[in-house]
Amino acid sequence: MPIRLLVSIGLIVAALVVLLLMLVATDTALSVWQRLGSMPLWVQFSYAAALVAIALGTTWLIYRWLKPPPAKKETRSKLASETSVRDDLLVAADSGVDVSEALAEIREQKERKQAGTIHIALFGEISSGKSSLARALVPDAESETGVLGGTTTQITKFSWQAGSKDRIVISDMPGFNDAAGEDMQAMRDEATRAHLVIYLCDADLGRLQHEELARLKDIGKPLLIAMNKSDRYSDAELDQLHEHLAASTSIDRDRIVSVTTGGVEQIVHRDPDGSEQILERNRVADVTQLRSRVQKELDQNGELIESLRDSAFLMLVAGKLDEAKIAHRDSQAEELVEKYAKRAVVGALAAITPGSDLVIQGALATALINELCRLFEVRVRDVEVDRFLRLAGSKMQKMTALTLAISGNVLKAFPGLGTVGGGLLHAVAYGMIFDSLGRAVAATLASRGELRAYPAAASFEDLMSEDIQSRARRFARLALAAPQATEDNDGV
Repeated sequence: MPIRLLVSIGLIVAALVVLLLMLVATDTALSVWQRLGSMPLWVQFSYAAALVAIALGTTWLIYRWLKPPPAKKETRSKLASETSVRDDLLVAADSGVDVSEALAEIREQKERKQAGTIHIALFGEISSGKSSLARALVPDAESETGVLGGTTTQITKFSWQAGSKDRIVISDMPGFNDAAGEDMQAMRDEATRAHLVIYLCDADLGRLQHEELARLKDIGKPLLIAMNKSDRYSDAELDQLHEHLAASTSIDRDRIVSVTTGGVEQIVHRDPDGSEQILERNRVADVTQLRSRVQKELDQNGELIESLRDSAFLMLVAGKLDEAKIAHRDSQAEELVEKYAKRAVVGALAAITPGSDLVIQGALATALINELCRLFEVRVRDVEVDRFLRLAGSKMQKMTALTLAISGNVLKAFPGLGTVGGGLLHAVAYGMIFDSLGRAVAATLASRGELRAYPAAASFEDLMSEDIQSRARRFARLALAAPQATEDNDGV
């Protein structure tokens, strides 16, 4: 009640002050207006211009002050240079990063350039007729079946000598709807390596087909759409369908062609006596438009296509290198969390002081967070670390009894222990706390690029409740080996 009374009095005083200022301002404005009315016209206009200039200047200064800073440019340019990628590779390799995948991409690019082949990636849904289209394009081509790098997905390559003397290789990719997540990424990588991409589809595209087509467009390669089963439509209908595809996909009309991939179709034959029988007949393949359009792309845009392919290859190498750096950093983060969890177990046994407040006050927790921030190259202030530890401590208080109970049950399962001592019990719980604490901080730094106290504390709470039994057994074994661990841990 006293606080509410003081607030009410404060509001009344503020209202009276505002009313007084309004009266003074109104009186002053009326006085100035009366005096201006008796002055020459040029004085009135000059005064008004001065007021407008002051208002505009003040507005501009406020806008500049409140205007959000420009978005930071991406650390890696979209057109990465060969020199910068090579330098990044050397630095990463010296840091212990596994750069084997990036080097494999460089070797692949070198081999393809030396062979002088034109690579075309053929995409589409499963059973859309891609293999039939590839065979129709190159009926006498040599074919070989391989595996996409790092996956179990099959890819068939057809190669032939074009009329322009170009050696062309068509990579028949697996159907989008028949590939797992890892395979999908490998398929997009193959599109990045190619000079040209062909997407085979029917007249209508579903939502998933639009999404995959959009991802292929984002790669930045020349992209052709081959509309299958065109023999079912008249010329006028084909024109309408092409216009519809161009409008719905934002792809140039002249990059959409009609094809018939051939294959076998079933027809119902009705005899004179009224009986019916199902017959099979071969469909005649027609890929004339597609073959002509591919040749036109190679003839008119050959240098541009090669330049785009080289740039895309560099971006692919840079992407593989970034993935390797992230994997290396995450591995180092896991090692840090494991190291501090072990130190926490040994420290808890040495102190024999129960209480989860050690999570907040302990030097080990602060040191762990600071090391993780340095690893993720994030600057963090002590106040942010303290705020997170206070939040983590408040969440830990709700779970202390459950954690200690489960830890006790797990320890009793070890032969020869008998009654579990308090120090050993808290050592297991302490290890689990630091394991969850470190993983929560690492996950927040990786996803947000900074230490955010509330999201990190929420993640800590979730991790503490995750797989408690198995984690308790893990730290129980560590606690039982504490005498040896104490000898090996000089940092505790």
